[in-house]
Amino acid sequence: MSSEPITPAVGWRTPRSRSPASRLEPLQRMPGVDLARGVALVGMFAAHLVATPALRWSDPQTWTGLAVGRSSILFATLAGVSLSLAFAEPRRLPEGPDVPRASTTVRLLSRAATIWVVGAILVLVEVPVIVILPAYAMLFAYAVVLIRFRTRTLFMLAVAFALVAPFIVTAIDRYVAVLQPGHPSELFNLLGWNYPFVLWVAFAAAGIGAGRLLRECGQGAVVLLLLGTGSAVIGYVGFGTIGDRALAQSTGQAETPGMGMWLLTVFQDTPHASGVGEAFGSGGFALAMLAVSVLVCSTPTLRWLMWPVRAVGAMPLTAYVAHLVIWAGWMHTQSGTVTGQDFRALQPFWPMTIGVTIGCMLWTVTVGRGPIEAFVARAASALAGCISKIAQRRHPDPPTLREPGTIEGDSEGRAA
Repeated sequence: MSSEPITPAVGWRTPRSRSPASRLEPLQRMPGVDLARGVALVGMFAAHLVATPALRWSDPQTWTGLAVGRSSILFATLAGVSLSLAFAEPRRLPEGPDVPRASTTVRLLSRAATIWVVGAILVLVEVPVIVILPAYAMLFAYAVVLIRFRTRTLFMLAVAFALVAPFIVTAIDRYVAVLQPGHPSELFNLLGWNYPFVLWVAFAAAGIGAGRLLRECGQGAVVLLLLGTGSAVIGYVGFGTIGDRALAQSTGQAETPGMGMWLLTVFQDTPHASGVGEAFGSGGFALAMLAVSVLVCSTPTLRWLMWPVRAVGAMPLTAYVAHLVIWAGWMHTQSGTVTGQDFRALQPFWPMTIGVTIGCMLWTVTVGRGPIEAFVARAASALAGCISKIAQRRHPDPPTLREPGTIEGDSEGRAA
């Protein structure tokens, strides 16, 4: 087992003397990851609250369409990044029985269960949006397995799932559409199937691998920028072109497309279509955006200019829940405003975004950790403690080993 210290990568905040600034920028956090997460959240706000046109790369007026689909995939990828920074790589875990594995498993599953409960409650809120938190909770569940793989294996898994999972997801969608046309199963809503976990394994795996590169490689951000750009080109220019053409040819046909044409449509890059083109294109976009955010925050001046967005990214669950709750309350005060399109006509994006950002900034300065993050952490710890006590009754003398890292609402390690 290696005893060499981990070399901080670009953008990693190392401990230093306490100062007023340290309360705004907690120790052992990566500002670039917070910035990328803040960008993802603002992007989701835009996707929900702005009438975005279909993206055409040749038309700058449609570039607001970048927020649709890509923001949620960036959010999922960053969950993997945070997991990689909070939990050690397999070779760094203590040797011996499966107690470290069991401890990590309990912590991750407890957090997954807690986030899922928060998401299930939000599903009941009458807001015309598909809540991402149930799918987000699934990321923590299958991270139990993913964090055990080597970095190279994680990227290989990401590629494999990005190639294969879209066909599985599309087949399931077609089967459900036949059984329940126009009425998705409530179970699918509680699983966040609009963000299908079968495919999102790819983004979680890529995120965990990306986090390790950032933590252990001095040029990790540059490597990620190259990988992400390459993947985006392959997805949008390669796979996406094939799938989009097949989709255009099959649309409007009186007869059901044959198997060959159906297989080609799965390569599309349409947002939320879960196609191969979207998986590679938007997944690569997420890695590139993460890399750019880390490089931007490696410059002190730019890092502080981006602090408001980073404050939002430091408490992602709180910001996400707040915007849905505010949205629900705002809609109910508008008589007759019951659809997302009607609500968007009120132009709520900027008031909502500025209000949530100011709230996150004030909370960061006065309190620190976001309220939903604190609740999830305490509830998950309580649940993990109960499970541990039950396990201790069965095994009264377990060996004492190093406790794995913590996740503070997707924070990186322990904050001072």
